Amino acid sequence: MKTTFATVLVLLTVFSSLAQCADPPSPQFPGPYPVDLQVGEIFNVCKIGEIICPARYQICDDLKVADIVDTPDGLGFRGVGLGTTLCAAGGNFGPRRVFRITVH
Repeated sequence: MKTTFATVLVLLTVFSSLAQCADPPSPQFPGPYPVDLQVGEIFNVCKIGEIICPARYQICDDLKVADIVDTPDGLGFRGVGLGTTLCAAGGNFGPRRVFRITVH
């Protein structure tokens, strides 16, 4: 019984120490890129330089808030309805980028 209690105590101490030493978010892995749109407004993803275009792989969580459109300059997200959703896009090279689309 003493061994089990000691083991639990050590594990709690280790996990507590790890939680206190957690690193802040890395600039290498930033959070979602914030985008504010009006209904009908289009955000051109390729113009901002956050992904390597042409964008090939794109997705939006809620198509009632934002959808994917083609623009003369490449991929775009269009505000459809009020709310917030996450969209992501990426090209053949480089990482995908997540965008937090808020439509007002």
